[in-house]
Amino acid sequence: MLENLTLSTLVSVFLYSNFTTIPLQLEFIGVVENLESLLIGIFSIILLLLSISTYKKTGLRNILYAATAFALFTFDVFLELIIERYYSVTYPMQDLLHTSITLAILGLFFLSVVRTAR
Repeated sequence: MLENLTLSTLVSVFLYSNFTTIPLQLEFIGVVENLESLLIGIFSIILLLLSISTYKKTGLRNILYAATAFALFTFDVFLELIIERYYSVTYPMQDLLHTSITLAILGLFFLSVVRTAR
């Protein structure tokens, strides 16, 4: 009735039970990651629209720096989604472009905080 419990049967049961669902888990993780990126992009568009609306009401130039940073962030998120979707391998300039955009975003947020209103 009981199967002989040997090291090889335990290893084979462990490997079979744990690694047969990996492709499904990876596919699910990819879907969740794309959904999160899409939601981040939508949220950054909302922040961009709110900052433009605030600039129109107040006229403060500092808010334009923040709005530009939100626009760059939105562009970066959607560009990354497009590159991951349509290119099977990493685009060679993707890392350079991403880090350049991130540096510009940080610089714009710094300017929006530090610059004095005129």
